[in-house]
Amino acid sequence: MNNLKQKGASTVEFAMLLPLLLLLVVMVSEFGVMFYRLNAVTKSVQVAARYLSDNNTTPPPDKATARNLAVYGKTTSTGTPVVPGLTAANIVITNPIAQHVQVEVVNYKHDFILGNTLNSLAGMVIDPSILTLRASSVMRFAQ
Repeated sequence: MNNLKQKGASTVEFAMLLPLLLLLVVMVSEFGVMFYRLNAVTKSVQVAARYLSDNNTTPPPDKATARNLAVYGKTTSTGTPVVPGLTAANIVITNPIAQHVQVEVVNYKHDFILGNTLNSLAGMVIDPSILTLRASSVMRFAQ
């Protein structure tokens, strides 16, 4: 076979596969960030639930402090949130049974790294409710 006729074939093949490879890299990055944020939110909810369960005193512990622990990772409401976009409004604290406390993050919207670029490029419409992250932790009061 003549090598002159094959010159540049690998470049053309690479150019055809490059968009798919880039899309794969971006998708892996997006899912990695989403799982990182879910893990961070879950851990912050566990910390807030542990705070409330360990401090079962009269008067009951301050729920605002538990919300600050869940949002900022500390007892004060200063600094940056554990994950971008998390607010105290996303934190729900309930006491379903007298011996337990439940801390929950609801309606936390995960934002893509690239925004809606992939949606507009691919012509897809992704339902935002699919990307709503939730985390919950139930702990028993210390005896």
